[in-house]
Amino acid sequence: MPAHDRISSDRPPSAQGGEEGDPGPVRVGERLEQVVRSTPIRSGYVSLVGHLVLAILLAVFAIRPEPPNRLRPLVLGFSGDTPRPEVVFEAAVAIDTVGSDEPAVQPSPDDLAEAGDRVTQPAQEQPEAAAPDASPELTLEPVETVAADAAHLSLPAEASAGTPITSVSTSTPLRRPQKPPRPRSGGVSGGVTGVPFANRSAGSKREAVRQHGGTAASEQAVARGLEWLASHQGPDGSWRCDLANSRCRGGCRNPGSISGSIGPTALALLPFLGAGSTHLDGPHQAAVSRGLYYLATNIRPGPRGGDLCEGSMYAHGIAVLAMAEAYGMTNDDFLEPLLKETVRFTETSQDLHGGGWRYLPGQAGDTTVSGWQVVSLKSAAMAGIPIRSPTLDGVRRFLDSVQTQGGAAYGYRTPAAKPSTSAVGLLARMYTGWTTDEEPLWRGMTQLAARGPDPNAIYENFYLAQVLMQADHPVWPRWNAANRDQIIRQQAVHGHETGSWFFADPDSAPGGRLAHTALAILTLEVYYRLLPIYGEEAVDGGF
Repeated sequence: MPAHDRISSDRPPSAQGGEEGDPGPVRVGERLEQVVRSTPIRSGYVSLVGHLVLAILLAVFAIRPEPPNRLRPLVLGFSGDTPRPEVVFEAAVAIDTVGSDEPAVQPSPDDLAEAGDRVTQPAQEQPEAAAPDASPELTLEPVETVAADAAHLSLPAEASAGTPITSVSTSTPLRRPQKPPRPRSGGVSGGVTGVPFANRSAGSKREAVRQHGGTAASEQAVARGLEWLASHQGPDGSWRCDLANSRCRGGCRNPGSISGSIGPTALALLPFLGAGSTHLDGPHQAAVSRGLYYLATNIRPGPRGGDLCEGSMYAHGIAVLAMAEAYGMTNDDFLEPLLKETVRFTETSQDLHGGGWRYLPGQAGDTTVSGWQVVSLKSAAMAGIPIRSPTLDGVRRFLDSVQTQGGAAYGYRTPAAKPSTSAVGLLARMYTGWTTDEEPLWRGMTQLAARGPDPNAIYENFYLAQVLMQADHPVWPRWNAANRDQIIRQQAVHGHETGSWFFADPDSAPGGRLAHTALAILTLEVYYRLLPIYGEEAVDGGF
């Protein structure tokens, strides 16, 4: 049997031709050719390949690369979930959690200005970086070179009284976007101007010194005094009357007996502000920056408002005055909510019956503590913070209760004619509406000036200088010359005490050398630091 017949017979019947005309066994190649040429099968293959390609493309586009890691701003505010209300700075802090090299997402000014009683979660990543001029860049710089306006403090009214604010490091404060500073122009050819705080700047200051009775010697004494104050600031930014936290190490005599730090810190800040230095600029920017930062981090939020008492309304009033001057000079939105809340505390701590203030909130008032509150409220009002009319009505009621001689003299807690409290009372009368046309006001200041400036009564002279200059009293040039020159002569010129003062003044003895130095400098700055609190516009306009 031929070979091909054997092969054919060995195949199963299904593989052999059966009927007549059948071509016989189908080779594999021929069968494949038939399959390929089949239109339905060919279309199925094309569809399958097309779907596979589409699936691969979709998978490629669906798998996006992991977005680059970015630094995200962490914004802190009040947390409603914490067991006690803590005030922390709302600072845009760059936190690198993954070690990325990418620049931090810059928050917008609106994000930075947002205040709330919550902790805001880290901001979501932005699809594109903002334009360079769309959001000011936040940078960390040493405190010596930038302002300590690290962030926005919000003090809720419902916070518990007596709750301390969490301490914040003062080593690397953040610079926040600032509102434009208050205008300092308005004078003629750089002369004395009625624009608030404008006379503290260089050109206007020189002219104000010349016009109002200052001298080159008085300005040199101011400069030496500021250097002494700066060298006695503590590492945490505070000052203390007992000099315990300074680098003095016993090098200065006559420390004070006051143990607190808020009142002394605020009192020490006032001469720097009076000379034109703020936390944003000036030759003593670093000292002012640390001092204001210290005050801000020691505010205690409570139902009454922002408490800076530290046991005494003395401290609170002086601290509000310092923040009001700093805010009035810079228009810094970091200080605005602080000032509003501390002013609210002043108002809610007033004795509702008598209208004054003393050591504790609501306590029946005395003239010296009330005087600081009136001056601080006046400063806040001139800086744009509204003061309630009932508060001012209460002040007038209190002054009525301690006046004598028809309003020409004032006592401490009862009617009397003590010189130092009379000077305070007359200034308070000027700030609450009395003009120089009021006969008791004119008579009172004339009586005090007739005695001449007591070389040891720095507290009385500090207030009386403000009264006489603002009233443009005829005796001012002669009284000022005597007071100015005796203060210059009494400045220490030896050893570690160089630049400081100490007076045998019983009215301010607890403040010691620190308080006396601050009061002496403020008195020598009266020629240009009057506005807005002590200027004629402030007096004539009331609150």
